[in-house]
Amino acid sequence: MNSVIIVLGAPNDDQGNLSEIAQSRCQEALRIHKTQPQSKLLMTGGFGAFNQTDMPHAYYSQRYLMSQGVPADTFTNIALSRFTFEDATLAKPIVEQHDFSQITLITSEFHMPRAKLIFSALFTNYQLSYYAATSPVSPQKMRQLQAHELAVMDRERANISNYFA
Repeated sequence: MNSVIIVLGAPNDDQGNLSEIAQSRCQEALRIHKTQPQSKLLMTGGFGAFNQTDMPHAYYSQRYLMSQGVPADTFTNIALSRFTFEDATLAKPIVEQHDFSQITLITSEFHMPRAKLIFSALFTNYQLSYYAATSPVSPQKMRQLQAHELAVMDRERANISNYFA
């Protein structure tokens, strides 16, 4: 089966160092890739509020995974996305180009409900599986992240409706 692991982007600092959340997503990708070594890796993340450097966030994620032993030829083109909905819309042509039929999506546990909502709506003809990375944040920070995710769900439902309009 032609499969891809899509790793959603997260913040990095102004030197390109991945945040702990981004590292946890990469570590989950590494763990899953070891069980699916035939799978390609599609990294998302371009520029914007979460990345103010000269290189796309996905570049730093790829570099991190290559430092952990993942060969460079494992990666597809990157999706230069700024936010979750763009992760899906910009990953879709890459998935189609490679004729992938199975998608494994990796994001953080607090982000998974939104990511599932979007990807399950936009990738209806694909076999999808989801893996949540554990975020190394305080309980207070986790509550803030979860509250943000809950607050934007209606916007994402509207984005999905507009996408198919």
